[in-house]
Amino acid sequence: MRTLFITLIFSSFLFSFNALYTKAFIAYKKGQKYLKSNPQKAQKYFQESFLLLNQIKKDSAQKFYLLGEMYLNGWGVAQDLEEAEKMLKKAISLGNKRAYCSIAKLYIKENKNELAQKYLKSAKKNSIACNLN
Repeated sequence: MRTLFITLIFSSFLFSFNALYTKAFIAYKKGQKYLKSNPQKAQKYFQESFLLLNQIKKDSAQKFYLLGEMYLNGWGVAQDLEEAEKMLKKAISLGNKRAYCSIAKLYIKENKNELAQKYLKSAKKNSIACNLN
């Protein structure tokens, strides 16, 4: 009986995480879609995504990657390269390989080319092609 109870609680936790993450990811992708054609609408979607991601208590590589991208680019939040670096490093530590490119982009913005090259090499080693535009 106790095992069933624990399983039910864990399952509801996972469902809650997945539902929030899915909503956040959809809002994020809509934000990207409108970046060029309607920047104000894009910011609205990014803000929605940011709020949803911050409701997720569980650490995940995807959550930190999206937050890092938002801080890096000023999407839905004020641009904050220090916070972006923290989020992207967490994403990498949890297994998100795309974050290597994002953190390399961050270091290029900061003229830290040696660090940028380190992360670009890690991306290449993990078969990730980086578009730094």
